[in-house]
Amino acid sequence: MGWSAAALLLALAAPVPAQEYNRYEMQCGGGGTVADVTLYDLTQSAQSYNQRIVRTKGRLEINVDPSIRGRVFALRDMSAMVLIVPVPEVAGQLEESAMNLMGHDVEVTGCYAERQNSNNAALQTMQTVAGIIQTWKILGPPEKPTKSMLDAAKLLALEGLLTNPGRYEGQTVKVVGMFRGRNLYGDLPVRSQRASSDWVIKDDVFACWIVGRKPKGDGFELDAGLKRDTNKWLEVVGRVATRGPVVYLEAIHVSLTKEPRPAAEVKAAPLPPAKPKVPPVVVFALPLDGEQEVPRTARFVVQFSKDMNVASFKGRVVVRYVGPVQPGDKPFDGLRLHYDDGRRALEVDPGDNLRPGRMIELLLLPGISDVDGLELKPRNGDGSASVDGATDVLRFKVG
Repeated sequence: MGWSAAALLLALAAPVPAQEYNRYEMQCGGGGTVADVTLYDLTQSAQSYNQRIVRTKGRLEINVDPSIRGRVFALRDMSAMVLIVPVPEVAGQLEESAMNLMGHDVEVTGCYAERQNSNNAALQTMQTVAGIIQTWKILGPPEKPTKSMLDAAKLLALEGLLTNPGRYEGQTVKVVGMFRGRNLYGDLPVRSQRASSDWVIKDDVFACWIVGRKPKGDGFELDAGLKRDTNKWLEVVGRVATRGPVVYLEAIHVSLTKEPRPAAEVKAAPLPPAKPKVPPVVVFALPLDGEQEVPRTARFVVQFSKDMNVASFKGRVVVRYVGPVQPGDKPFDGLRLHYDDGRRALEVDPGDNLRPGRMIELLLLPGISDVDGLELKPRNGDGSASVDGATDVLRFKVG
């Protein structure tokens, strides 16, 4: 006896009210967290993703297995296949677009259920089916970019994009950065890479992932695995997506360009009198605060919201290991600081290799101030997360 489309739906969670998609997410496992995964990984680790929300890509097909009754969609790559069962809210959309999407790569988000072993002879013939995804979000292949689309994309510096990622979520923007290959220099956390085809661009200390398109265009093709190609500057147009503090750009166009020149200095208009002054705060850190894969040779960059008094850092920046002193621990006596006025950024060099597997704290002590004499303010506002009297604390784990 074969599988009907209705039976596939019953293989997943019970139906929920159609008007709220978040009900589907809450009903699936994993606390609503989306796992970016390839079809190959679903095949190899099906149990790990069972009853979890997944986001995956593959070629859309109509399943023609005679053991399955009715019209059933499938997502396939060279290694595996999953069946796709749309929830009622998107079923009509998929049916209408099916003919145009067939044979093209699509992105699917939904609740995954692994295929269970069965004595049913019809099911045993489906050896390539890794499982079933009940989906509530289907994205087709990106449309071919037109000149008007590329011209309309908002031009942003990587610094502006990364310091305000949520502001541009889902928007199509244009950025310029140096090609860094497949994260060959460790500019971004290793675990933030979503697929082996993803690559990185960087400008100064700001870097983001480029996904969905290879680093090639008219008259050029770069190799993401070779450092010799990483001296090229690229202009990328794409849609912004964020996962926590990490920014991804779903590229629709890539082209070679020149290194951006600093904008000409413009005299600022006189400030209105009696404007209240605001204390400085930490706005960005690299590696990211809470990063779990910091290299042993890492240097830390902390960016502030205002121009800082360089002298105020002396004796008020501390790097230390968290927890009891262990054999082999050394104080960071060789700690070195460098402040970049243009970027309002403090570079902290521990002066020694970090010990693998250990938690590190970077403490900013009271007395650090801006050029107006206003002292650094905690990011949480009330100082409730203070450690040993520090104004602000950033934590990292050495990989």
